[in-house]
Amino acid sequence: MPHPPLPRHAWRAALVLASGLSASCGDPKPPPTPDPPQVTLTVPEGIIADTVLKVIVTVSGCDTVKTLAINHQDTRLKTFPYSSGTVTLELAKGDIPYPAAGLAANLSLNAEAECDDGRKNRSQPQAATFLPVAKRVVDPQGTGQVVTDAFVIEGIGSNASFIGCGVLTTGVSVLYRVDANGRVQGEPKPMPVACNAETVITERFGSNGTRWVWTPGVGAFAMDSGLNVTSRTDSTLSPTMLSVMPDGDALMADSIGHVHRVSHDASGGIARVKWRFEAPEAVLIPPLARGDGMVLVASMSQNANVNLTDVIVSEINASDIPPQVDGRIFARSTFTLRTIPRSDPLPVAAFNADGSTLYLGFRLANNQSHVVACTANQNDCEGNRSTWVSPTLPAPLAKLAVHPFTSRVLAVGTQRVWALDGSGAIRNKDGKSVDANGALQVLQVLPGRPPSTEVFLLTAPARRSGEPAVLPQEIVAMDVSSTGDAREILRFEVATSLNAAVDDEGRLWMRTGFDLVQALSMGEYRRLKP
Repeated sequence: MPHPPLPRHAWRAALVLASGLSASCGDPKPPPTPDPPQVTLTVPEGIIADTVLKVIVTVSGCDTVKTLAINHQDTRLKTFPYSSGTVTLELAKGDIPYPAAGLAANLSLNAEAECDDGRKNRSQPQAATFLPVAKRVVDPQGTGQVVTDAFVIEGIGSNASFIGCGVLTTGVSVLYRVDANGRVQGEPKPMPVACNAETVITERFGSNGTRWVWTPGVGAFAMDSGLNVTSRTDSTLSPTMLSVMPDGDALMADSIGHVHRVSHDASGGIARVKWRFEAPEAVLIPPLARGDGMVLVASMSQNANVNLTDVIVSEINASDIPPQVDGRIFARSTFTLRTIPRSDPLPVAAFNADGSTLYLGFRLANNQSHVVACTANQNDCEGNRSTWVSPTLPAPLAKLAVHPFTSRVLAVGTQRVWALDGSGAIRNKDGKSVDANGALQVLQVLPGRPPSTEVFLLTAPARRSGEPAVLPQEIVAMDVSSTGDAREILRFEVATSLNAAVDDEGRLWMRTGFDLVQALSMGEYRRLKP
């Protein structure tokens, strides 16, 4: 027979009983989701020129790490084996993406780890700037700078040595020679002239490899290949410009427009001034010793109109013997190339290699400029009588330079550089100047050695009035071949300072902070570009 219906309160009791029975049976809850692994990445040296880029990675929270990869943003660069703990990993130059314009690589690196159970995570990104090089040398004691602030190089490769000047804690200026492994060779040799950031060491000249070491406005001395002083200026001669003749004698211009031929061999004593030439007004560039024994001096000169001034080239016979009375010689020939208002800024200038052409950079209105090529031994470089006139450049010029192998003229503004060909046309890639980064300014133009087609721009912060000279912080390598467009090959900037020189086979070496590095060949850098 059918059961009678339960009262309402009985149904409620039954439901409570059923619910209690269900709970007591323990329906399983889903297990908690495990936390992702913890991944950290650090870059020991965020701006580095080295053979490899090192990063330090730690992974925790995995029983076993299935994969560990280093990424640039979302692009995987390389996968590494990993067992446990903190590891140092190395990215080779071929693992890294480089920009199409310039090089080094500016990276945003992260480490990505995956556990064997599928959990994965990434580290926070870390910035890194990396320039691949052939060799990096650090101080053998790990405490200081490998080479001097600026240097020149003798030899190549492992046989290269690096010559520069520095100042001891006693205040004495000395010369150093350092080998390619960072070891100082011999005792530092005292200098008769103060060393500072503006001190220049020339190339070798003459049969005994004479070099001149000079500090603008202070003095100069000659030294032989053993760094022995062979000749020095006295206190009355403070050069503002200096060039060297094939026999090793120096041509020095001073602040009052006098040019002196100074002997390179005085047995370590005071140099003999063989002659003195007095330019009418300011000397524009270091005198040029021509192959035929003549010396060319580009200077300004008075014009009959007191409101005008002339650009002239004076030809001097380097073998002239002056009168015993005052040691002065005179120009054999003088050519007036251009006449400009006396109120205009002085032009910048450069001779070509044989002195047949003088390039002049003139300021135009509205902070513009142009370059004029003039035959150096002909009057009136005006209009059709000039070899060529460049297009108008949208910046004032600070200097001109001529590449010794390709003969390209570099028109150098405070921050911008244009390459001009044999007709004066701009031959930069896409017509765009190569510029110093940010607020940096072009400090020095370092040419490669023939047959190299490169030139290196060293850029530095602006020098403030009354403050010491500044050191470069950035290097930019340009290819200025005689047929193609000039283009940027590499660019590298540090937070402290750097400097550079080329060795006897044209290979670039750099001081980057405390370290010394040998760059790859420029061909290798070109091949790294996408």
